[in-house]
Amino acid sequence: MSGWRDLLVDLARETLRSPRKAAGRLVALDPPMEARWLALLFVAVFAVFETRLALFLMPIGAESGVFAILGNPWLGVPAQIASLVLIAAAMAWIGGLFGGGGRFADALLLVVWLEFLLTVAQAVQMVAMLVLPPLGALLAIGVLAGFLWLMVQFTAALHGFQNLFKVFLGMVAGFVVIVTTLAMLFGALGIVTQV
Repeated sequence: MSGWRDLLVDLARETLRSPRKAAGRLVALDPPMEARWLALLFVAVFAVFETRLALFLMPIGAESGVFAILGNPWLGVPAQIASLVLIAAAMAWIGGLFGGGGRFADALLLVVWLEFLLTVAQAVQMVAMLVLPPLGALLAIGVLAGFLWLMVQFTAALHGFQNLFKVFLGMVAGFVVIVTTLAMLFGALGIVTQV
């Protein structure tokens, strides 16, 4: 078990120091597709558990809308899984439109890893909010900026792109498409009543 822990810690450090190299290392591991789907399920459950914990710390009335959905295990886990699969599909497909050679399976692996790191960072942020709220707010901005930066780097590494600005613009366009698609899907299912 310590071997896995050491690998995760080493990969996390490398992701922060040299994101493209870490992305290449993750892809080179080439785990079977079943392991990728299991990792996706794990991070989705982890994220929902963390959201439920955060809801206990929120003021009364703040637990409505999207937070209530993401904190509900029966809705949150499928919503997390669908969102991450959609992001991975967009990462692979949009990059492919611009000449990239990344596969969906590798995009899924990279997105799952980033989501895992994001949930760990948000756990640290939650503790900081309890101890020193202004520090928690600053951490929230830092986590978001760091996540976007890593997403750009991982997308560029996946497809072999060099121009990070173009990758960022592609991500913004992809984000608009994903948010619109999810809003229409949730609206059609009657899930989101308040955003």
